[in-house]
Amino acid sequence: MIRTVLTGLWMCLVVAVTSHLVVDYRAKAAGAKGDDRFYGLTYKKTRVVTVPIIANGAIDGYVVAQFVFTGDAEQLRDAPLPPESYIVDEAYQAIFSSPDVDFRRMKSFDMQAFLRGVVQRSNGRLGRDVVRDLMVEEFNFVDKAQVR
Repeated sequence: MIRTVLTGLWMCLVVAVTSHLVVDYRAKAAGAKGDDRFYGLTYKKTRVVTVPIIANGAIDGYVVAQFVFTGDAEQLRDAPLPPESYIVDEAYQAIFSSPDVDFRRMKSFDMQAFLRGVVQRSNGRLGRDVVRDLMVEEFNFVDKAQVR
């Protein structure tokens, strides 16, 4: 009986030590080759921004937008302020201050020019080229009647 208990304890000890050594070895191996993953391009999502569209002095609806931007990982890490805030602010201002665009019919909206402008203005406010590219994750117009 004692021999069986001691054998069971020995097996538990061997499994625990072996598991610990394997996890430690994998963590060191991933850390050694994982350091270069922070160099190069990375992408991040912005938070969802909701912009009211005003027509004839009343709210006509809302534009709901979310963006994904790419940038150099080192520059993003070393940026004095997070670029997401500037991107969201510039996108909000660009959408809100475009009275000639009918968001019900998006055919007249030049999305590429809009995205380039947001990138240029965001990088200008940051003082360096942190944001390389901006892509649309979500861009919808919600009519006022559809909002609860």
